[in-house]
Amino acid sequence: MTVKVLAGVCSFALLSAPCAFANVVINFHGRIDLVQKQFDVTLDFPGNFADAAPGKLEDKRPSVAISGVKLSDKDYRFSLTIDHLRTPVFDLLSRVESSVEVDPRPPDESAPAVRGEIWSRNSLVDYKPIHELTGQFEIKDSQLVLKSVSLGNLSCDGSLDLVYPYKMDMKVLLHDVAMEDFLNFWVRGKDYKSFGAVSGEIGVSGTWDRIGLRGSLESHDGYVEELEYNSIHLNAKGVYPRLNIGQSTISKADGLSFTFSGPVDLSDQENFRKQIGALVLAPLVSGSASEREWTIKRLDQPNSGSTKIKYLLRKDDKLNESSGMIGVEQTMNF
Repeated sequence: MTVKVLAGVCSFALLSAPCAFANVVINFHGRIDLVQKQFDVTLDFPGNFADAAPGKLEDKRPSVAISGVKLSDKDYRFSLTIDHLRTPVFDLLSRVESSVEVDPRPPDESAPAVRGEIWSRNSLVDYKPIHELTGQFEIKDSQLVLKSVSLGNLSCDGSLDLVYPYKMDMKVLLHDVAMEDFLNFWVRGKDYKSFGAVSGEIGVSGTWDRIGLRGSLESHDGYVEELEYNSIHLNAKGVYPRLNIGQSTISKADGLSFTFSGPVDLSDQENFRKQIGALVLAPLVSGSASEREWTIKRLDQPNSGSTKIKYLLRKDDKLNESSGMIGVEQTMNF
């Protein structure tokens, strides 16, 4: 089994490397001990020294070391040591370990069931410590099932088929993710001055070539560039990269409240600002059988409660049309 694992690792490394004529992309070396039933392999990646921050291990070559050992007929132990691997989003250093149990193959099944736990320690993202990776997983009937897998401010549950077309059904929970990190993930290569945290849920379903997203997110007391807000409630769904925003609201720091909606194409990074500017804004409106209500201003004061100013448009009970009577209501909560 260790030979197959090593072969798979090497194949992945070769297939993942971009094509280059006579250029060394990834070096790897390792060993297989058939007596002790263990293996280890190290992948050395080319370092991007030009982009290294001053004093941040400029001459350190990124690497990933993988090792595994067979403890018994059904128990295995694997470890993954990531040494300052630079991804498109962040610099990662971590040691990830996994304990795996393989059930004997049942007579009516073509492959054994695999279940295990995964955890990390001493993890750094951009040289800062984060909450460690923890979780459980199971592989059965050509499907990977993730159970309470969490990393940093994210947690995930769901399933992924390991055969074509690789269907998935997952739920990702965000717990106070920094607004800066949230924007950097969706909009690459653009630096937005921002502050605040994002929480909520993103559903991921479909196949690799058609990933459906459905998100319900919120953020409070922050800003993005010149936009300062008390709260944002965002609801969006669609097939990546084209999403449609609907039934979303924003309360600005000056108290003005709006709904916003419209399409967003995440693949059009160059015109992302224009797309946001093209969203449809409308006053926050609620209605009943007798009136319609616009919340024009909503001010939350730290020590004196909140003040809300509303404009009421009365309806004619007989004609069910606007009667032209407008009222103003101001409420104060303590």
